[in-house]
Amino acid sequence: MNLVQLKRVIAIYESGSLRKASKAVGITQPALTLSIRHLEEEFNTSLFERGPNGVRPTEMCEKLVQRARLMLMEEQRIISDLVEANRVPKVVVGVHPIFMNDMMSRAMRQFVDQSGQVDMWVREGYTTQLLDLLSAGELDFAFCGLPEGYASETLDFEPLFKREYAVVATPEHPVFSMTQAEIARGTDFVWAHVRAYEKVDPLDNDDVANNLQQFGYSRQNKSVKASSAAFVKAMILHSGMIGMVACEAVAEELASGALRRLAGSEIPAPAFGFITLKDRYETRTVRQLKATIRQWCARKQD
Repeated sequence: MNLVQLKRVIAIYESGSLRKASKAVGITQPALTLSIRHLEEEFNTSLFERGPNGVRPTEMCEKLVQRARLMLMEEQRIISDLVEANRVPKVVVGVHPIFMNDMMSRAMRQFVDQSGQVDMWVREGYTTQLLDLLSAGELDFAFCGLPEGYASETLDFEPLFKREYAVVATPEHPVFSMTQAEIARGTDFVWAHVRAYEKVDPLDNDDVANNLQQFGYSRQNKSVKASSAAFVKAMILHSGMIGMVACEAVAEELASGALRRLAGSEIPAPAFGFITLKDRYETRTVRQLKATIRQWCARKQD
């Protein structure tokens, strides 16, 4: 197997036609067919099912194409790095909004000071957004959370630490004057919570939703969703709402008494760390940036 064969497989996969694919890759149709046959023999499997209306990929072909695209993306990246070798190195890291804070700003300053001239880019986004950018080759790596038990054939995850979430509200919120039984029987609390994507809502997770029921939440409650964790905190602080937030994000408010945590509402967050495409070539500059962030994370944990 070689990259030329993989490019041919992708051409057939995307066009659904041997004739169209042969024109796209610049060889005759018989030569393309023979090339694919050799690949099928090498893997001892069928990659395409032939039919009167073209060809359809098999399940094995789907897996191969997914990996092949990543390999070809890496080929282009390595070539680009070689071309740019005598120019200013560029690093693009995707960062979860919860880490767009003082620690990250100091880590970036240290990295830039130590690395010399570098074109440094930071892109903010929630986990699924960053994974999309990573898969598209637009990030060197992502610094975000990954759900417990998440498995991927294309991603490597280096966990660095875990955080804790809890339900919080202002001290005058009625939840603090009600008994646990009164809360569990149902309330008309208005909730504020993070919803980063149209199709994924953390509170749609049954385990989380069931846990929050004892604190007056159900899917029938009125709620305001926002992609900004800072705005969710503001709604809880200033609009009489209740919500689940990262404890660290409201540490100052909890310490000052501006917000109170509901006892027993704590749940562990997914592990946070670096997510990278498997087998991805990393430049020295990228490795240096990761090392700098690790140092600051270690300081914060101490």
